[in-house]
Amino acid sequence: MKLSLNWLKDYVDPRLSTDELVHRLTMAGLEVEAVESAGKDTVLELEITPNRPDCLNTIGLAREISAITAKNLKLPRIKTYRSSKTGGPTVSIEDKKDCPRYIATLIRNASILDSPGWLKERISAIGLKPLNNAVDITNFVLMELGQPLHAFDHDKLEGGRIIVRRSKAGEKITTLDGIERKLDPSVLVIADARKPVAIAGIMGGLGSQITSSTKNILLESAQFDMGLVRRASRMLGLKSDSSYRFERGVDLEGVLTGADRATDLLLELTRGTFENRTDINAARKTKHAAIDISLQDIEGLLGTKVSAAQVKNALARLGLSVAAGKKGRLKIAIPGFRGDLKQEVDIIEEVARTIGYDRLAVSFPHIQVANIAPDSRPRKAREAIAQALAAQGYCEAITYSLINQKDLDQCGFSGPAAALQNALSQEHNLLRPTLLPSLLQAALTNINRGQRDLKLFETGKRYSKDGKESWTLAVLAAGRAQQVGFHHVKGALEAAFRRLNADVVFEPGTYAGLDAAACANIKLSGRPIGAVGKVDRRVLTNWDIKTGEAYFAEVDLQAFGALPLETRKYGPVPEFPAIHRDVSIAVKNDVPYARIEALCRQQGGQMLQGMHLIEEYTGEKIQSGLRGLVFSLVYQSPTRTLREEEVNAAHQKVLQALTRDCGAILR
Repeated sequence: MKLSLNWLKDYVDPRLSTDELVHRLTMAGLEVEAVESAGKDTVLELEITPNRPDCLNTIGLAREISAITAKNLKLPRIKTYRSSKTGGPTVSIEDKKDCPRYIATLIRNASILDSPGWLKERISAIGLKPLNNAVDITNFVLMELGQPLHAFDHDKLEGGRIIVRRSKAGEKITTLDGIERKLDPSVLVIADARKPVAIAGIMGGLGSQITSSTKNILLESAQFDMGLVRRASRMLGLKSDSSYRFERGVDLEGVLTGADRATDLLLELTRGTFENRTDINAARKTKHAAIDISLQDIEGLLGTKVSAAQVKNALARLGLSVAAGKKGRLKIAIPGFRGDLKQEVDIIEEVARTIGYDRLAVSFPHIQVANIAPDSRPRKAREAIAQALAAQGYCEAITYSLINQKDLDQCGFSGPAAALQNALSQEHNLLRPTLLPSLLQAALTNINRGQRDLKLFETGKRYSKDGKESWTLAVLAAGRAQQVGFHHVKGALEAAFRRLNADVVFEPGTYAGLDAAACANIKLSGRPIGAVGKVDRRVLTNWDIKTGEAYFAEVDLQAFGALPLETRKYGPVPEFPAIHRDVSIAVKNDVPYARIEALCRQQGGQMLQGMHLIEEYTGEKIQSGLRGLVFSLVYQSPTRTLREEEVNAAHQKVLQALTRDCGAILR
């Protein structure tokens, strides 16, 4: 929206420098994007938000400036022109929803001439091209009041009629820009007895335009459905100053004001005579909305003191009517041109804008000091686990605690869940008894966005049937088989538990949502605290996760509350070389890896410094009921270089123990 400062002063004189005015407007929420010179005039380019169509005109902006500068607003005097019951222009509207109000004013014996200098200056300064006195007046009123208008040559209208209707299939119109446009029934048109003469709310037709030979003018002032105008404008690729305003909403009361203002100027500048007017108003006369508010409400939200007089004066200058309400409250009547004001907070914003956001006094809220308990052991344990998992490439997820029954069913969870008594929606009516659906949803979202390999963890809360909460660790790894596996997740958990000095044991078991053939229960001091395993293929199918495999672990963090955190001490880097021995064995499926590892470390003694699983395999190359394991043993001394024969001796003890105590077959 362009604002001419010379034109502005016809209604209000802010008595501010241009820079100060720009600053005050911006602080009132009306951002000034550019300042330009137009001869002896200065023009501001403002960015008007879509909810403020009342500011898409000079008087609307003058009203805002009047409020923020406390200067009087001078509005033009407009004569009222009434329509008679008979003899007015013939107007019919096929659907009153498309056009709630249409005013057609007939002016006869007009002289179409060049506009006077003042009119040319006003519209030229804001980028409009002067054409003739009739057309220039419609543009002037559009930019002054925000009411779009159109002037037809009445003698060029077939049958002297105006019909507001939808276009018929195959109809065409040549608009004022000289382009022939094909219409369809979604487009609202203004037609005469035979053909369309304008596209409603967007642009008039070339065949009925005002020319120097025009004698009789039919002036249109109307309100059209904003959705129809917007769709037609986009479909036709045609925009205009009128469509820009109709798309954002035109004040119903402004239709008559705009018609009277333009009629006044047309009679003055064309020296024509007012013959009659037809006013079809199908809109119900609505009572202006009212909002009750107290001074305390305003001060509470703004955080500063304001006086009642300050509030009343500011709102009155904005065109809002302020009256005393019940119990000392203020009753604010909202005019039709401020449809954006709907609730108390909107009124408070108006007060803040008119004062100026930069002029509001700063105050700090009263904060009562409270004792904060020192860092708790459970919180430190959660942080330690999170750091350990993040160090292994896992990303922390934060998900909602509320789920629904479908989520649980898709995970194969049959246990009870705590239900909310007053759920906001059926999609979030249960407190989750497990974090599996939460992480599966997070995985699905990432997979749908092209992230195929995922490593996620969450330390969140799950809930029992009676609503008791407990801190829980959940880990999910998903993707290609070579990227994730059971031992990847198990190893990540073991590294995290070492930070808590927790000696956990993994034993074969079952868990809801996990494949029974690839699942282990996790125990601490003989008590079950969770499980880790491969997510059942049926569960992945239920969640529409079609790529790769997924492994999940869930552990009760409450069980680690009494354990001391790991104390890390610096150890010198070994100076002496390590000797690696790879071991390939086949063992029965029911022999846990933890038992094999414990046996190796026991027999290897102090020389055995590390043990790393390389591969686990099953299939055609190994006997049924057995699984193959390949792991590496690291022998090293911190004080000397080990001899080959002593490493061989220790390694042989390990192999013998594996075959003797675990029934392993060396491969």
